[in-house]
Formats: sequence, C-alpha cells, structure tokens
Amino acid sequence: MIAVVLAAIICGVEYFYWGSYRLLAPISILLFFFLIWWLDIPARRNEKIIARMVHKLMDEDVKADIAKAGRNMVKMLVNHDYKGTYGAVEASCLLVLLDNDDVWEYPLVYHHSDDRGEFFECERTHIVCENKKHIRKINPKLWKRFAGMFKLSDKAWLSLLLLTIFLVGGLCVAGFFWVLDHFMWWYLWGVVAFVILYGIVGWCQKKWPCKVLNFISAILSVPFAFLYVFFHIGLPFLTIVASYFFLVLFAFGIPAMLLVVLKEQGLLALHTETIAFVVLLFGSILCSNSYKLTKWIIHMTPLRDWGNHRYESYREQLAYYLIHPSNVTFLLYFIYFVYLGVSGFLQIENAGFLISEGFDTAILKAFLVFIAFTNMRAKSKVAEIDVKELTKKTMLLFVHDDD
Repeated sequence: MIAVVLAAIICGVEYFYWGSYRLLAPISILLFFFLIWWLDIPARRNEKIIARMVHKLMDEDVKADIAKAGRNMVKMLVNHDYKGTYGAVEASCLLVLLDNDDVWEYPLVYHHSDDRGEFFECERTHIVCENKKHIRKINPKLWKRFAGMFKLSDKAWLSLLLLTIFLVGGLCVAGFFWVLDHFMWWYLWGVVAFVILYGIVGWCQKKWPCKVLNFISAILSVPFAFLYVFFHIGLPFLTIVASYFFLVLFAFGIPAMLLVVLKEQGLLALHTETIAFVVLLFGSILCSNSYKLTKWIIHMTPLRDWGNHRYESYREQLAYYLIHPSNVTFLLYFIYFVYLGVSGFLQIENAGFLISEGFDTAILKAFLVFIAFTNMRAKSKVAEIDVKELTKKTMLLFVHDDD
C-alpha cells in the first residue's frame, strides 16, 4: 500500500509540475516486480522455519553419520523441488556435501492428516544423491561447468593462446605508437626528466644514504620492473611477428623485388598488377606446400636455435609450428577471405575498390588459382594408388597371352 501511494505521489508531482507522465511506465514495472517479491515473502518465511527445524532435528545425526564414514562435511542445506508456476512444493530433502564431492540426501516426507494437519517427517537414513539438479544445487562448481562447455583439444587451446598473445601484443604496440603520435614531446620530455631524476636520486643515495632516498629509489625503479615484465611477456609476441615477417620477406618479398628489378631493366614487360598476381600466387603456394623450405627460412633468421639457452630452442619450435603448412594455409585463406569480403562489399555497394580495380582483380584471381591448386593437391592424396603394382600391370598389357 505504501509503495502504491508513493508511486502515485511521484507520478502526480511529475504531471502537475512538468506536465508529463513519462515515469508512469517504469514505475508500473517496478511496482509489478515489487508485488511479486512481496507475495513471495510468506512462502520464504515458511521455508526458513522448515529449514531451521530440520537443522535442529537432523544436524547431530548427520554429523554422526559423517564421522562414521570418516569424511568431513563441506555444506548442508534444505532443498525444495517445485512443481508448476505456482511454486507448489513437490518434494523436499536435506542435502549434505562431503569433502570427496559425494552428496548425501535425507528425504523429508510430507504428511497431511485431519488430526495433526500438515507436517514434515525427517528420515534418518540417507542415500547417495544421483539427481543432477540436486547435486548442482549444493555443489554448483560454476567455473568447472563453464569450462566444461569449452572442451577444446590441445591444438585448439594452443591456437587460442597464440591468438590472444598476438591480439594483446598488437594492441600494446598500437597504443605505444598512438601515444608517440599524439603526445610525442610530452613523452620525450617525461623520459628525459625521469632519467635525470633517477640519476640525481642515485647520486644522492650514494653520497647521503638514508631510508627516504632508498624509498624514492625503489619507487623510481618500478618502471624498470614493468619494462622487464613487459619485455619477457612480449617475447612470444615478437616470435609470432618475426616468424611471419621473415616468411613473407623470403616467400613474397624476394620474388617481388626480382620481378620489379627485371621490369626496370627492361627484361620483362609486365604490368604492376600482373607482378602482384604472380607474387601472391607463388608465395601462397610456396608457403603452404614446402615445409622444408620454410623451415630453412626460419633457420636462416635470428629465430634459429643458437645453442646458447633453452629458450632459443623453445622459440625455434614455436616458429616451426607457426609456419607449418596447415597453419599458413589457414592464415592465407583468412586473409583472402577478409580482403575479398571487404572488396566485394565496396564494389557492390559503392561501385568502388579497396585498392584499385586492377589490384583487386589480381588478388581475386590469385586466390582462385590458389584454391584450385590446394584442391588439386588434396585430391591427389586421396587417390591411394600403388604405383609399382600399377606399372607392373601396365607392362603386362603388352603381353598378349591366351592364358
């Protein structure tokens, strides 16, 4: 009643003072939810009374059963199973969670008689609960259930980890360059001031050592600790970027420079778009089909294992994994998919092109030929033919024997 009167006063003030009634709808919704909550109060009060009585009658017996089993209790609660939308109680029980994740269930039997009315009877014997709903009620393990929804293979988890490292590292690098672009002078002056202040504090600390200077020096050392952590965390990101950088440099960059030089020397008469087509096609086929060559590329870069530390072998193995033909093929398909999707949208919507008509066509044709090559290679592996046996039978065709 008080809530209704208060809502009416608020709506009345709004109407007479501002001449509007916009608050009527949200206040009505709030009143509706308040009414539902208020009507549920007696039921919740009864449940609390029942739970208090059950604990009073059963706690000692339950503790005795647990001690007899040699276990420890983690949690205990009274559970009600409801039927329908009116909140009618269908069954009740006392649930006990043990330290080995077993759940015991003590049934609460509902009785109704003309003499004694309605009452519950607590059974003193328990059963091992197998009801999934009851188990989740007392032992939800929300995080484990949530993680169970994403049961991924080891390869999928590794791919997710590498993608996360790449995205976070890319955002950090982008943020660093954004700061330099917008606040370069402030950044430079800040670095210079910090270096000067750190040097002065270090000099004063050596000449007049005291706790205050030690504390200031410790505070000024915090950025170096952040740089140390950031550098070590950023090493996997640098490995990812460097692996694909050197792969692109050797597989795409060198053929592109060679064709451009031959064109400039007049030895080839090719359009720039044609060079782009040849380079993209050649590089895509090379990266996705010649694992030995791509491993040789990594071996010729600073990412190789120089034998100085175990970390170098880890870095080399990660680089080898990143340039594996299956991973490179997926990455090429993804890049082509994004580029051609954006280019197609621009061409259909605005009759425009992402780079130019010639370059967009060259990239599209390179992708089509790359798809044809990969499919042709996949189909050739499907045909399992014993070449030696087939050669023998082919030679027998020249023998015309009546047998």
